[in-house]
Amino acid sequence: MKKIFLQFLKDIPLIILCIFLAFFIWIFATMTSDPTEEGRFSQTITIETVGLPENCMITSGLPSSVSVNLRAPNSVWRRISMERVQGKAIIDVTGLEPGTHQIPVSVQIGISPVQIISVTPSVATVTIEEFETREFPIVVEETGEIPTAFRADAPVLSQETVEISGTVTQLDKISKVSVLLERNNNTETIEDTLPIYAYTEEGRIVKDVTITPDKVKVTEEIRMRGGYRILSVKLSVKGEISAGYRVDNLGVDPGFVTVYSADKELLNSLNSFIETETIMLDEITATTNRKVSLNVPEGITLVGDTTVTVNITVSAVEGTQTFSQIPISAVGIDEGLEAYISPSDIDVYLAGPLISLSEVEPADIHAILDLKDLGEGNYQLVPVVEVASNDPITVNSVQPQTIDVQITVIPGEEIDSESESIPADEEPDGNA
Repeated sequence: MKKIFLQFLKDIPLIILCIFLAFFIWIFATMTSDPTEEGRFSQTITIETVGLPENCMITSGLPSSVSVNLRAPNSVWRRISMERVQGKAIIDVTGLEPGTHQIPVSVQIGISPVQIISVTPSVATVTIEEFETREFPIVVEETGEIPTAFRADAPVLSQETVEISGTVTQLDKISKVSVLLERNNNTETIEDTLPIYAYTEEGRIVKDVTITPDKVKVTEEIRMRGGYRILSVKLSVKGEISAGYRVDNLGVDPGFVTVYSADKELLNSLNSFIETETIMLDEITATTNRKVSLNVPEGITLVGDTTVTVNITVSAVEGTQTFSQIPISAVGIDEGLEAYISPSDIDVYLAGPLISLSEVEPADIHAILDLKDLGEGNYQLVPVVEVASNDPITVNSVQPQTIDVQITVIPGEEIDSESESIPADEEPDGNA
């Protein structure tokens, strides 16, 4: 037995050599049938962060993408493509304090065997910051005015404070949290839900923070002061608009005015409206905007502007009119040609303001046929009708719509093209 054991010990180097030879033969056979290739991993690589404390967040430095080069057998590359194998880039910040750190990028590929040759970027320089939630009071900032006759109470918020979450760096920048209440000459209580913004001391909006809630309801009660009253403005007009015109709109701006009186009984005895000075409609033939005074009762004072703007929109009454036997003029016909037109006149139907149409004479209407560059032959042409008027008059239609035109050569005007090319003062050479 001892002899066998000693013989085994002597054979151990040979056994190990055989094992190595078998291993290398297996590797060679494998590489021959499934060669190893290097290339870029083209599938999706997700980026994950591990080890980040609950009260911290990474504010910068995470790579947007990671590129990986691999070495793997050809069969593995085929599986990567067919199975859409994905990879994962890991940024491990376990145990790191807030601040800026350089972290190696570790990549895992969901298949084997593979060898990672390179990772780009191989290191991520990340900034870790503490994350907090703080409570801030809400301030109401007001812009705009309300009329003199009214007063506004202090605005009331549906809640006085708001919670803001973000990094300590961002939260430390906050100097003021406010909403903006716009008052545009309001005469009634304002109720509005307004967005909340956080501002730096310089007045810039602090970004990358979460405001909860991000809106708040604001109520501002507006009341009329004593001694004031609001009256509607009534436009006073007389007469009729001139014939041929119509009034499309009568308006006044502003439609309300504020009056004041220390006499409470006089103020309460007023009508609900105040009239303008009288406007005579028969003097108006065009759209008009004019300032007019108000008929203010004695003992009453107007607050603000003592005039209003009256807007009167006037337009001409539209109509139609027919003009018959308007002669047609042919223009542009080439020399040596003449034209026969049938019919020689047309009926023209016009539309426009009645006043303008009444001033149009047949001589103001021109029907034209342009025969320029037209040779001998028969044509069906549409006449162009023009109306000599400064007013907006439209040609609705003409009858007939097309004119028969026959263009012929004027007898005796034919010229031999060969003789025409020889100057009149030269005789042809008989010996030519």
